[in-house]
Amino acid sequence: MKNNITNSKLIIVIVCTIFMSFFSITANAQKKLKARVKVSFVKVGDVNTLNISGKYKEHRKYKPAKGLTLDIYQTFENDSIDFLGKVTLNKTGKAKINVDKAFKNTLEDYSFKVTHKGSKKFKKVSKSLSVKVANLTAELKGGRKNPVISATFTDAQNKPLKDVELKVNLQRLFSPLPIGEGPYFTDKDGTINVPITVKMPGIDGKLNYEVVLDDSDDYGTIKTVVNTNIGSVIKDLSTFDQRTMWSPPRKAPWADLIIPNMLIFGIWITLFYLIFNLYKISKQKNV
Repeated sequence: MKNNITNSKLIIVIVCTIFMSFFSITANAQKKLKARVKVSFVKVGDVNTLNISGKYKEHRKYKPAKGLTLDIYQTFENDSIDFLGKVTLNKTGKAKINVDKAFKNTLEDYSFKVTHKGSKKFKKVSKSLSVKVANLTAELKGGRKNPVISATFTDAQNKPLKDVELKVNLQRLFSPLPIGEGPYFTDKDGTINVPITVKMPGIDGKLNYEVVLDDSDDYGTIKTVVNTNIGSVIKDLSTFDQRTMWSPPRKAPWADLIIPNMLIFGIWITLFYLIFNLYKISKQKNV
């Protein structure tokens, strides 16, 4: 009887041990985070890039997937792939990679795959993106008197694309400034014409305008820049290199440098003179 009770207890201990081990393994597996990855295609001029961002949810809040390493591939219709590179998301959960070498092939559609094979922190991730080839060109017409930004949007065969929304912005220090009364849609020739009615100031009169196809489902984001000199010249009124009260210490006014030093020097001379007289008086008393 005692042996049966002992065996029963032993079996219960073994079962509990196995159960706790399984629970521990499952809990550790559940600690891995599921990253949500977003991939977008951006073309500026002739430079093609993939912009990648990642985040994960923890304690009901989304946080950037810092340190998430991703492999970038180009995929083809025959299920073959071409490795393009590897990126690691920065502290803001973002990264980008140049994919110009993928566009050496004369294709009309390009497909990309972004993967993470799994790590101690993150689960496996896979994200795909497909884009069509398109061309965006722009130029300034009308000269300084009647300037107009003219842009043309075409497909891989240089055929005009109609009814595509394009934006025109003026590049500024902090963020682009929208130009015109938009939105502007391409006509049957794939063209928009945006008159520049307000002349903005620029260094040496130079202004850079950008024409943008913004986050299209088919073509991604495409941007082209037009460099012009139609702006009004900025007059430099800065007094930074002059000797003023608000200049750096090395550019302080001469009066502010000389007068305080003369006062300090005079105070020290007076102190030394008083000390010397006290010394003379003490000598006379000793005599």
